Amino acid sequence: MAGKMRNCQRCGKVFVQQSNEKICRDCRDAEREMEAKVMEFVRSNPDSKIPDITEGTGAEESLIRRMIDEGRFERSELKSYPCKRCGKEIVAGQYCESCLSEMQENLQTVNAKIAAAAAANAKGKGMHSKTLGKK
Repeated sequence: MAGKMRNCQRCGKVFVQQSNEKICRDCRDAEREMEAKVMEFVRSNPDSKIPDITEGTGAEESLIRRMIDEGRFERSELKSYPCKRCGKEIVAGQYCESCLSEMQENLQTVNAKIAAAAAANAKGKGMHSKTLGKK
């Protein structure tokens, strides 16, 4: 199956998209080189933070965060990084324990409200149909 013609989201060059790629082969190759540079830097500087990595490698913060999200670093390579929500330094996952707890509480509250609204709606519909049946 032939790919579609697309513009690279990085450089704007037209390329044939083979799968769900968003960037051309040249930009992908450059990105892979930068990823290798980041990995080498982090291995040599395990106590580094994201700003240190961007300064030391020239890599964009978004690339480093994506690499973290993909689990590309071992615990020994990158000791800590910021929580995606509050910025607190963490060593695993995407969110700190405090944010996870707060988000879970918020989700439980929303679920309880949805369940209460659904029950009230069902009760209201039942009463309405009984009222209609009496007339």
